[in-house]
Amino acid sequence: MNIFYCPLAILNEYCVLDETESRHIANVMRKRDGEELFVFDGKGNLFDARIQSIGKKEVTVHVVRLMQIEDATLPRLHIAIAPPKNIERFEWFAEKVTEIGVAEITPLLCKHSERKELRIDRMEKILLGACKQSLKLSIPKMNPMIKLEDFVTKNQDKALKYIAYCDEKSTHLKNTYKGNFDAVIMIGPEGDFTKEEVLLADKNEYQTVSLGKSRLRLETAGIFAATVFNLANEQ
Repeated sequence: MNIFYCPLAILNEYCVLDETESRHIANVMRKRDGEELFVFDGKGNLFDARIQSIGKKEVTVHVVRLMQIEDATLPRLHIAIAPPKNIERFEWFAEKVTEIGVAEITPLLCKHSERKELRIDRMEKILLGACKQSLKLSIPKMNPMIKLEDFVTKNQDKALKYIAYCDEKSTHLKNTYKGNFDAVIMIGPEGDFTKEEVLLADKNEYQTVSLGKSRLRLETAGIFAATVFNLANEQ
């Protein structure tokens, strides 16, 4: 199944797809007027639609049936992570955790961070592509980069809060998070969090957890954390 993004899709209404989606429909898939395709709004809804017209830069469809709604009551995962210097590694992380299942990503600026800026528009395109590939109907929220100090003091509602830190005394995430609750997991830069950052997180009710005995690259750690979260909620 191929799905196309139309953020303004509404049942029984007409929807105009953007130039990128329209070109793919017209030039790659070579669809014609009246043919069926599937559109999603990025908010959890999948629709059956019929092509109304095909132009050079836009395709208009008629949304005729609601096919699927993602369960909004499922636990949500928010990963806050310090991007590495090599942006391709962060992009790969974002793509894979979207495929696995993540609701929100926040790039962190830490004491040992090697990257201090990020193109949010590019990251949003990567998240969209990952949703289409994996048939995820809700696009994760990509937040602007924020200092760790500001992030940990923000109200995270009722989510369980964890900070992954290389400490032999830390309990493994899989033995701490048992599912059924929203969670926020912080993952540090390649130089790890400083002790001061860990103490600040602790003061703000973040529990220190381990992601195993191996020393993981940050993108691997993020994917591992997302996997543990999703396995806990599939039981």
